[in-house]
Amino acid sequence: MKLKRRFSVISIFLLIGLAITACGKPGVVEQNNGKLTICHATGDATTPYDQLTLDFAGLAAHASHQDDLVPAPADGCPKTLQTGTNTGKLTICHATGSATNPYNELTIDFNGLQGHGKHAGDLIPAPEGGCPLVTVTPGITATPTITVTPSLTLTPSATIVGDADGKITICHATGSKKNAYVLITISVSGLNGHSKHTRDIIPAPAGGCPN
Repeated sequence: MKLKRRFSVISIFLLIGLAITACGKPGVVEQNNGKLTICHATGDATTPYDQLTLDFAGLAAHASHQDDLVPAPADGCPKTLQTGTNTGKLTICHATGSATNPYNELTIDFNGLQGHGKHAGDLIPAPEGGCPLVTVTPGITATPTITVTPSLTLTPSATIVGDADGKITICHATGSKKNAYVLITISVSGLNGHSKHTRDIIPAPAGGCPN
C-alpha cells in the first residue's frame, strides 16, 4: 500500500515538471483568451516599440509589419529595434481533445488565428520547447484528460500519405465567413486531432483552399 502511494506522489510531481517545462512560467499556464501582446515597431529610434494587446482580428493588420515582435518578449519590448522578425505567421498548440495526442503543433498566418480565438485549450503561442505531451489546464499544473477523441476513419480508397517528412497540407476550417479556410501543414500522425472537424479538407486541393 505504501509503495503504491509513493508511486502516485512521484507521478504527480512528474506531471508538474512537465507543465513547468512546457509553459515557461513555473506552475502557471496562461489561458488563450483570443488576444496577444505584441511589440509594434514605431519607426522612432528613441522609442522603437509600442507594447499593444490585440485580439486576433486586430493582429491580422500587423502581418506585413516585418519589424513587429509577435508575441512580445516575456520581459517586455526591447529598447533597440530588431528588424525582420515578423513573418506574419505564428506557431500554436491546437488542443485536440485526445488523451494520447492532446495537441497538434500548427504554424498559421495571423488571419487563420481568428478561428482559434474561442479555443480556450489552445496554447498561443506554442512553448519554446514544443507542445506538451499532457493537457495543460490554465492557471494550474498539467493533468491528463480522460476525454478520448475517436481516430480519423479513412476509406480504403482514401489512403493519406504524407511527404518525405511525414507531413501533409490541409485546409483547416476557421469558422469565419470572410476567411473560411486556412492552409496549414501538420504531421500525418496529428490528423486524428481533426477527426471532429467535418469541414476540414484533407488533403488540401491542388489549387489551394476555397474562399
